[in-house]
Amino acid sequence: MSADSSHIKRSLSSNGADDDKDSKKARVERFVADQQLLCSQSIPTPHTPHVIQTTRLPDALRKKILVTVGAGFVGSHLVDLLMSQGHEVVVLNTFFTGRKANVEHWLHHPNFSLVRHDVTQPILLEVDQIYHLACLASPPHYQYNPVKTIKTSTMGTINMLGLAKRVKARILLASTSEIYGDPTVHPQPESYWGNVNTIGPRACYDEGKRVAETMMYAYKNQNGVSIRVSLFNTSYIMLSLYYNHTSLALIISVIIIFVMSTAPRTA
Repeated sequence: MSADSSHIKRSLSSNGADDDKDSKKARVERFVADQQLLCSQSIPTPHTPHVIQTTRLPDALRKKILVTVGAGFVGSHLVDLLMSQGHEVVVLNTFFTGRKANVEHWLHHPNFSLVRHDVTQPILLEVDQIYHLACLASPPHYQYNPVKTIKTSTMGTINMLGLAKRVKARILLASTSEIYGDPTVHPQPESYWGNVNTIGPRACYDEGKRVAETMMYAYKNQNGVSIRVSLFNTSYIMLSLYYNHTSLALIISVIIIFVMSTAPRTA
């Protein structure tokens, strides 16, 4: 082999190695850029085609937040709001009514976790706040399995309160104006105790929520758990007169976060 041909071979080999290094470096840089992009926004999906930007919070300000039934209608909009603020969010859902499509635009995000779990069963997590939205609110749904409805409101709330007590998390219960039964006073002040039927077709939902509120205040008074209670249906009915369902869900999410961040209601 001549000296010229050997020189050409070495040159080609050297150029190929340089190209491999440059190519590898470009792939790494592209991968890092893609990961940074994925950490800063949601992914467009058929159900949620718009992109939601997320804030990057310092560790001292970022909270780990549990949302029960976070894949439901209101829950998923609450998750969107919390994610956009830069918090870590854990969603618990059985998907009896909620849909995975409601949160699939966050499945890639490092701040988001989805756990298929029934709140009537205990769970061990480390969180700073709990938004307890679990319980079927539609009469056809909660009357389909009234025993399950009662267990969700009672056992589910006990499990979430036990978790809040253990990790010293603040907990918000999404309650309902249905706890007043068929009220004879409109609107209902805090001093009104209601006109209830403990064995009627709505009792599984109404009484379950009444017990849930009682347990919230029992844990507050006995164990010092930081609680918030929001009468969800009252806000929903009033706001539905003025907003479409999507806008309404976003507004209710803002209200829920506001209630969580304000001083507790006097028992």
